[in-house]
Amino acid sequence: MKKKSIIIVSVLILTVFLVGCLDYKAYGVPQKEAAAAPDSLVDEITQIEKQLQEQEKVNADAEQEAAEVEKETPAEVAEGEVMEEVPEGVGDEVVLPELDVEKEVKEEGLQTITVKENELVKLNVKVTDPDKDQVTYTFSKPLDEKGQWKTNYGDAGDYTVTITASDGKLTTEKKVRLVVERVNVPPVIDPLGDLRAREGDKVTFSPKVSDPNKDKVTVTISDPLSQGSWQTDHTSAGEYVITVLGSDGELESEKTFRLLVEDVNVLPEVSNLPETLKVKEGDTVQLKPSVSDLDEDPITVTISDPVGDDGEWETSFTDHGEYVVTITVSDGKDTVVKKVTITVDDVNMPPEFVDISLQ
Repeated sequence: MKKKSIIIVSVLILTVFLVGCLDYKAYGVPQKEAAAAPDSLVDEITQIEKQLQEQEKVNADAEQEAAEVEKETPAEVAEGEVMEEVPEGVGDEVVLPELDVEKEVKEEGLQTITVKENELVKLNVKVTDPDKDQVTYTFSKPLDEKGQWKTNYGDAGDYTVTITASDGKLTTEKKVRLVVERVNVPPVIDPLGDLRAREGDKVTFSPKVSDPNKDKVTVTISDPLSQGSWQTDHTSAGEYVITVLGSDGELESEKTFRLLVEDVNVLPEVSNLPETLKVKEGDTVQLKPSVSDLDEDPITVTISDPVGDDGEWETSFTDHGEYVVTITVSDGKDTVVKKVTITVDDVNMPPEFVDISLQ
């Protein structure tokens, strides 16, 4: 609107100036030409007004378009804050973190060679020398002086290798990106030999399990060695197949071995027998041993004379003397022998009449 006012004022000033000039020059101008001047001036003013109207329409359209853009773009300027005018053609500036752009460009442009773990890396380098000089090569680690590297499990990753070519005077370097892809393999269980033990022994077992990828390994052992050790007892005799399982969470390895526990016979226990026993003639001797067997084997008990296997001996008046009685207990594998010394004291008895008759 301010621009429009300035234009109108300028037109009025121009009009007054032209009218004055026409009046001044009317004396030297033919009447016909003087009469035609006002008509030209009117046409010119009409033309200027028309241009003003067109410009006014253009300005209105521009103001409407700006208002629509302002509606679509949310205002983020705080109250009292003055926005700096942005010159035409200048866009928003994006602030990036500080990066080694040159290095990134170089890395992105590197030739990439891909291998898998446990494969042999062997670079074949071809270089031309314009002077036909002899060229020697050197390689940065992990390559050796021949440009080779036998990868292993656990070497997965990205490596930037520098190759230097020299003619003895000048050198040229080239970087190559070497990518070693991971290859998962199952854990490795060291060889397992069979184990032997005897009843009553404590068996301890700790397998050696490793992972070529250096992954964390979980080791599981089957019973009766699931805890890594086992205290056997008199009932443990037998053969056991033990399974060792190693897992890295993805792959598993399994091995088995045998555990042989030999039977150890537990001798029967004999009690309730005196070492010595004293009786008198005419008394009855009783030997009743108490026998138990931890293995629960069948037991056989034998008692020597004069008592006998039934464990009873009724002495007579002629049996005075000392007797050693042997008690033998057997579980079919081993025997236990006990001895009892029996003393039979003499008892004097009066004579007895057996018969009286005529001679």
